[in-house]
Amino acid sequence: MEEINEETPVSAKGSLLNKLIKVVLPLGLGILIIYYLFRDINFNDVWGILREANWGILLFSLIFGLLGNTIRGYRWELFIKPLGYSPKISNLNYAIYGGYAVNFALPRAGEIWRCGIIAKEEKVPFTKLFGTMILDRIFDTITVLCISLIAFLLNMQFFITQLKQNQGTLDSILSILKSPLLYLAIGAAIITTYIVFKFFKENFIVRKIKDFLSGMSKDMKAIWKMKTKGRLFLYTIGIWGSYFLYFYITFFAFDFTENLGFTAGLIAFALSSISMGVPSNGGLGPWQIAVIASLSLYGVSSLQATAFATGVFAIQSIWVILCGLFGMGMLAIKKSK
Repeated sequence: MEEINEETPVSAKGSLLNKLIKVVLPLGLGILIIYYLFRDINFNDVWGILREANWGILLFSLIFGLLGNTIRGYRWELFIKPLGYSPKISNLNYAIYGGYAVNFALPRAGEIWRCGIIAKEEKVPFTKLFGTMILDRIFDTITVLCISLIAFLLNMQFFITQLKQNQGTLDSILSILKSPLLYLAIGAAIITTYIVFKFFKENFIVRKIKDFLSGMSKDMKAIWKMKTKGRLFLYTIGIWGSYFLYFYITFFAFDFTENLGFTAGLIAFALSSISMGVPSNGGLGPWQIAVIASLSLYGVSSLQATAFATGVFAIQSIWVILCGLFGMGMLAIKKSK
């Protein structure tokens, strides 16, 4: 009994530390970045620019964010059905809306939450849902890389000119690519992974990872054999086409971005999408940096770019949270019925 009493506080302390790391670090990083961005900015000037924005256009753009997340529910169903389950589309959509809201409280927890809620509501094993969520993210990563490549190709001459004008930046990029340390680090990571999985097979964590990867491999084979690959492709285009419009339409709400053009919008969208890979509360911090840097490339002043990033992030965040609360509410109502 004494041993249990002694270990319980330690376990509680570890759990508390875990929560603090998961919540405080990303939030602190976001706040630090926001402070850095705004340290020389007058809030009255930012508000002055935002007051002049066309808020009707900003509000109209929100429709496409919701549309993209709704299509994501239909795509998620395509991943789940080959595994032998038929969840309700409405539940999938509500879980996705709620998951994005959860990400504002706890970065990356939204994906776990939506898998957990569907596992409970639809009686689908959590591990299988988690595998489909990873597959969902893999598709998103490939799509973002394709968008980034297209954006770069459309703006290649512009970037070459920019690099020539900023020789220091070009030299830094080349020095990193030529550095043997980069390739030594990659090689060391590969060798370490091989050694761990080869010589520590019986380790609890290694076995869990291998079991998960084995199960996911079987599920992916089942998904690969599905007869709806065309719909999967169309849904992916629909999701990211909607997200692009969600972002790009906001350009027309400000007089300093409305004439920048499609390629500038694509570059800003690609960089902002990549920034979402950084764990933070709903993109707080990294998203603003990516958007401000993108707009600065096209001659938008620091103040204007900051005002744009602040206004768009604020209205989209409020929208995501409201949609998330709606999704959670609908799941609760359905459960009570």
